[in-house]
Amino acid sequence: MENTTYRYAGLRRAKAPGLSVANAAERLRRFAYVEQRLMRLLASRIVSIPTRDIKVLLARLQYEDALHAEAWRGRVAEMRTNKSKLAGAPDPALEILFDEAEHVPGSYPFLAVVTQLLKPALVAAYRAYGAETNDLADYPSIRLLRQLLADEEEHSRLLTLALQDIRPSEQELQQARAWKEKLTAFLAAAGGIDGTAPRGEPRPREASVQPYKLPRGLTRDESLPRVWDFVKPPLEEVPAHLDYMMAIRLSEINVAEGLAIVLCETPAMPWSFYLDISRHCWDEMRHSLFGEAAIEQTYGDRAALPLRDYEGVYANEASPLEQYAVLGLEIEGQNMKYPPGKRQEWEFARDMARHPLMTTLQDFDWADEVLHVNIARRQLDSWFDGGLKAISSFSKGGKERRTEVKQRNAPTRVQPAPGSR
Repeated sequence: MENTTYRYAGLRRAKAPGLSVANAAERLRRFAYVEQRLMRLLASRIVSIPTRDIKVLLARLQYEDALHAEAWRGRVAEMRTNKSKLAGAPDPALEILFDEAEHVPGSYPFLAVVTQLLKPALVAAYRAYGAETNDLADYPSIRLLRQLLADEEEHSRLLTLALQDIRPSEQELQQARAWKEKLTAFLAAAGGIDGTAPRGEPRPREASVQPYKLPRGLTRDESLPRVWDFVKPPLEEVPAHLDYMMAIRLSEINVAEGLAIVLCETPAMPWSFYLDISRHCWDEMRHSLFGEAAIEQTYGDRAALPLRDYEGVYANEASPLEQYAVLGLEIEGQNMKYPPGKRQEWEFARDMARHPLMTTLQDFDWADEVLHVNIARRQLDSWFDGGLKAISSFSKGGKERRTEVKQRNAPTRVQPAPGSR
């Protein structure tokens, strides 16, 4: 009789034979790969989808998919599986599926493919695994499965809301249908996400004959006003400086988009690199939300203050290595100095502006930046030829180019929009 109480520590499938270690590890290896590809897929559209709220959502979801991949990679390594097996694709057909998915055009077709095909297929594979493995023997996997399924169900709910917010044209609806049909066939050719379904006919590459390239350039909707750059008021002009600080936080969407470029356009790095950049990307998008939340609380309208563009223009023009070196060493690294730096920003919000929400947000922004500097130093030490000892002139040259971009247009004094309270 199957357990229905707390015997067997509450694990229900304790006496079913379940999966062997080899079979379980192979499925989990596929899960790790799929989550890793979903991370990249979602990150790739942070730059090109114009809708701010969707950009923000994709930044969160790509990081959570990266965490899922990390969790499965760790579990596979516990199952008598050499870590080298995690380096490549577990199935060429699965690789082609995601290579093709990277070429889905536009906002609506892309979200439809992710929301209505790829994510549901992954959830179905997760549920099938949970129904087949022995809960007692494979407890670490079962525990992870419960946690990741909760995340994936939340992803599905949020993506569905985002998809419903878009009013697609007839052409976009047709594109979505065509891509879902085509990618369904590629998925079948791989035997499904977990490889257990009967395989369909092999599918040669179509769109992915050429690798996908991120389109460069700022893409913005009309939800927020924009300027090129800000004039920085002195601390003593407290209301003006607070507006400036909130607008700076809002503008960190530029940094998040730049990190999405770094993540997607830097090939052949260790997995730890992509996990770190994925985290950093979401952190910077969170910081943009810090500004949005503070502006909305202060003025009752998230569009009361503008965001600035020049940082995004620089991120689109610079190489991934240059912009990451400038960000990690020249920008965030300099913010560790006091004064001014992140500590002064927090003290200003607490002691001069006396803004409780910004005080909390700046406190956590400061903690995040300390982490980012440590991550950047670690990653750049192995990425840059010669390591940190040789990178100084390179990063300073990148900062000079960033300054050249900044000086293309005059800065603007931050002013609340008319009608903002």
